[in-house]
Amino acid sequence: MVQQFNALAEIRKHPGIAGAVVAVLAGVGLATLLLNQRSGSTRFEHLRDRINPRGWVDTAALRDQFGDLARSVRQGLDEAGERAGDLGEDTRDKAGRWYRDARRSSRKSLKRHGKTARRYADRAGGYARSHAREGGAILAIITIAAAVGAAALEARRENAPTRSKSGY
Repeated sequence: MVQQFNALAEIRKHPGIAGAVVAVLAGVGLATLLLNQRSGSTRFEHLRDRINPRGWVDTAALRDQFGDLARSVRQGLDEAGERAGDLGEDTRDKAGRWYRDARRSSRKSLKRHGKTARRYADRAGGYARSHAREGGAILAIITIAAAVGAAALEARRENAPTRSKSGY
């Protein structure tokens, strides 16, 4: 059972679909006409510049924020190192006092307090050294991250030396 296909009859059966197709085609033609104007900058270029994500972020402000962040982290690490050093000094002072007090007492007391004082001083020194190492490692990681971030921001600039001249 072969039927003859008649496009005009199909259009008459479905007037809503036909009207929508005509409206879409007219809209596409009108958009093409408006976006391809040649007087001055075209609307397409203007629209493309508005949609361009490079203009959405203020890279100079971000660069300043990275610098401020690195500076505050460095200051915080310096303060932590100073506090760890002060803690070590206080512990050494206490250990020294305990050691002096222990020297005045009996031999057994001297032996017990001397070992305790040395152990505490050794632990405090190890604590201060480990925190100083950790602080240095954190500072190195943050400095590297700030450098990578600054390089990424620099590469996104329009006049960056590493940027391609073709535009894309």
